[in-house]
Amino acid sequence: MTTKTAIKCYRFEGIDFIPEDRLLRWHDNQQTLLTNDESRFLASLCHLAGEVVSIESVYRYTFTYPNAYEDSGDHHYDLNILLLSLSKKLLRNGKMAIPIYIIPSYGFRVSLPNTAAVRNEAPALKKAPSWSNIAKKHTIKPFPLGIKTNYATICTLIIITFTLLLGGYILTIQ
Repeated sequence: MTTKTAIKCYRFEGIDFIPEDRLLRWHDNQQTLLTNDESRFLASLCHLAGEVVSIESVYRYTFTYPNAYEDSGDHHYDLNILLLSLSKKLLRNGKMAIPIYIIPSYGFRVSLPNTAAVRNEAPALKKAPSWSNIAKKHTIKPFPLGIKTNYATICTLIIITFTLLLGGYILTIQ
């Protein structure tokens, strides 16, 4: 049984953005990893693509949702620095792969992606070993395979030998 996970993907001309993986996948099979903040910032812009979004709305959408991996929620982010670092990663051949338009005195706008798809990916799972293989692996073999003995026979011989030795010892004492 395989589990399929839905992964959101924003597809632009020449690039795919996968927010869950923090990944920019270029169509020439190169990949660029984003930081958590860059990925959340770009995801919020792509989610609201086609709309002119105020700076406050982008900030609130990007940074006020709880992140389980952060220590506390009292961080202060500078969107200008974040936009600058993200723009450097989106720049290829002198052109922005995902153009982020700055609307003066208001906010940002990102063009609509070609597609915003949810891809189903099935992770590669190992085949479960059979019970017979597990049993064979954990069986303890006290003797080498060349010696095929029966435990009952060995126990009987040990008891008889011990009895004879004990009997011989008692007879010698008297």
